[in-house]
Amino acid sequence: MIAALVPVLVPVVVAILIGVVWGKRGKPVDPGAASQLILNVGTPCLIFSTLSTLSIEPGELGRMALATIIILGGFIIVGPLMLRVLNLPRGVFLSPVVFGNLGNLGLPLSLFAFGQEGLELALIMFATQSILFFTIGMWLMSAQPSPLMMVKTPHPYAIALALAFTLTDTLPPIWLLNATELLAGMTIPLMLVMLGVSLSRMQVTRFVTPLILALLRVAVGLGLAFVIAWVLGLDGLAQGVVMIACCMPGAVFNYLMAVRFNRSPGEVASYIVISTVAVLILLPGLIPLAWWAAGTP
Repeated sequence: MIAALVPVLVPVVVAILIGVVWGKRGKPVDPGAASQLILNVGTPCLIFSTLSTLSIEPGELGRMALATIIILGGFIIVGPLMLRVLNLPRGVFLSPVVFGNLGNLGLPLSLFAFGQEGLELALIMFATQSILFFTIGMWLMSAQPSPLMMVKTPHPYAIALALAFTLTDTLPPIWLLNATELLAGMTIPLMLVMLGVSLSRMQVTRFVTPLILALLRVAVGLGLAFVIAWVLGLDGLAQGVVMIACCMPGAVFNYLMAVRFNRSPGEVASYIVISTVAVLILLPGLIPLAWWAAGTP
């Protein structure tokens, strides 16, 4: 089992540690600018280049998108109860609890654990969550509906264009596919490195309560993963990818939104850092569980 885990975990941890060391040593990097590059260029290209050449059935695509919506809905329902038990403000912590890091951490883990098909399934979930984050997520942080934000992000257009090719069984022009694949190639490594840089620069102001919240979210996520698999009839790789997605720590973009809307960014940073470290420590147990759920020997 250890030999099987090494190729999955070591690349992820090494890339994150490179970012942490880079950030701690004060090397020149602007996390905000890099995040915008990932958001506006890298992930749309990754979404398009992958979804436009999908090897999975359209029905599976719909089930993975629906699974993502159920995950977010489940945490929107259960999240306030968790926060009430821990006496944490909902306006600060609900969005980080609801929106896990399906991008920086979820995509590479799904790729290394389940290969290209796992990445395809994870990308469907990431793309779905991205659209909802810039609507529901910003609403949770700002307390104001923000549907126009979705229109301003490139993800819906990348998804629509990719699905136009996929659902009509049409191959994109080679020049377009090559260009997006080239730009997509930088995305996952840059996501991991920038996750490390971001973690190195966030200041932890609280420890115990965010740790309890992080562990509680993982526990709830595991239960939610089994419920979703049963309700939607997921099995194989789809169930394994959903399990990974359900256990992810808080997404870094929650911190950026907390800074933007002045929602106790220090508290949000503490949760993101601690939940990320906690999940990384738990990965040697979570990945085999995802393999078991997927029926992977």
